[in-house]
Amino acid sequence: MSNLKQKILAFIDSEHESPILAFVAIGIAPILFYVANNYWALNSISHLLFFSACLIGFAVGLNAVYYMCFKTNKKLHKHKGHALFWFLVIGVIFFLTHTYFNSTLKRVFLLLALVALWKLIPFKPRKLYKKIIVMLLLFSGLSMLRILIHAYEDIKPDTWVRQPDDIENVKFKKTPNVYMIQPDGYVSEQVFDSSPYSAKSDLFSWLETNGYKVYDGFRSNYPASLTSNASLFAMKQHKFADMLFPKIEMANGREIISTNNPVVSIFNNNGYQTHFIAEDEYFQQNKKQKIYDHYNIEKSDFPYITIGGSEVRDVYKDFKKVFKPEDKNPKFFFIEKLLPHHVAFYNTDESIDTERSRYLDRIEEVNVWLKDIVTYISDNDENSIIIILADHGGWVGLRSFNDLYSNEKPELVKSIFSNIAAIKWNGNLTEGYDKDLKSNVNVFRVLFAALSENPKYLDNLEDDSSYNLKLNNLGYKDVIKSIDGKGNVVNILD
Repeated sequence: MSNLKQKILAFIDSEHESPILAFVAIGIAPILFYVANNYWALNSISHLLFFSACLIGFAVGLNAVYYMCFKTNKKLHKHKGHALFWFLVIGVIFFLTHTYFNSTLKRVFLLLALVALWKLIPFKPRKLYKKIIVMLLLFSGLSMLRILIHAYEDIKPDTWVRQPDDIENVKFKKTPNVYMIQPDGYVSEQVFDSSPYSAKSDLFSWLETNGYKVYDGFRSNYPASLTSNASLFAMKQHKFADMLFPKIEMANGREIISTNNPVVSIFNNNGYQTHFIAEDEYFQQNKKQKIYDHYNIEKSDFPYITIGGSEVRDVYKDFKKVFKPEDKNPKFFFIEKLLPHHVAFYNTDESIDTERSRYLDRIEEVNVWLKDIVTYISDNDENSIIIILADHGGWVGLRSFNDLYSNEKPELVKSIFSNIAAIKWNGNLTEGYDKDLKSNVNVFRVLFAALSENPKYLDNLEDDSSYNLKLNNLGYKDVIKSIDGKGNVVNILD
């Protein structure tokens, strides 16, 4: 360490300008920080090449500007040290205002702090800009460490996905078309009728009237879309995939959902055409999708830098484009609708009531949409299986993500996990096959047992427990069991 310290001090005291290193530092700090914070949406070769090209292009471009303006121009040549200082300062300010200081109040505070430092610290541009370079490179080193941790979690085998039996070789005796429609964050009827929702939805009775079996007391096994759907399509509990630092953006969740999973493999092996129809690109952000026969959003449709919402589609319209009832080949559709969606967080008591009202308004909107699409399917494909299954609950009653991770009130825990589950079996269910169906993780296993008319696949139903994350004393998160297999709220470390 002392040797490293001496080298850093020698670099700072050196008369050498190091413009290339300065421009690399300006570019690499925000890039590595962004990748470290969004690794699971960016972990593809194409993203690696994209960000590498951005870094090289940025460094080369800035160096070209610096060379033409301050190295070859005699009038400006004497200001080249100041120029490097201001390049770095502007780069740091831009980085900070788009990360840690991303609100107006925080940006005003940052500006005042910079003015105070300007007045208090002696202005020596050469030494100061080199200190900024060192600071940026050290910060980049911390981001790189986080990336390496994620890379380890990325490449280690996902042993949790392995099935305990030969269900991946299951052969169907019946091959109806299967439609899984996923309204985002639609809570179950029992929780909808109680606090903190205390409301009514006519959808549940409408579904029962139209031949759907509505499953009472149903729940998701995880609190958010990515983790819940990873478990759904793997037909396995993952407990956040044994991550060193568990998080909602779990390791390889997108790969399980849109790239490679046993559910779609089983459908493909039984002669099904498979369709993935999503409202935005959130599940496909890392540009790896390949297992479905059809995606309504292709990899080339959305940019490399996106948090979802860059490519928003009308899923009903996209579904109708590929819905061909005259085609007798069996088909599986996964259709995601981003309604009613979970509540937003503003961390105030008033926001809880406001968000509840907004959620209930969206319930009315999605009810109309659900009735339209399932009626359209039933009118044109009367022997199909239609599954309406939300990914998780609506989160009504919560005020922040910390509240999501730490809440132990039974009614709020159920608000997180309780979700709608209704299936129109159309005569494809053998009596009793679904008697133990209580949570998302077992939906496809029960479906495949029914289609194969083989009850042996019910011998390995997964535990119906629901898992969440909880902040520990160090500021990281531990995996906890929030609801046990019998539906009791427990909130204990797993």
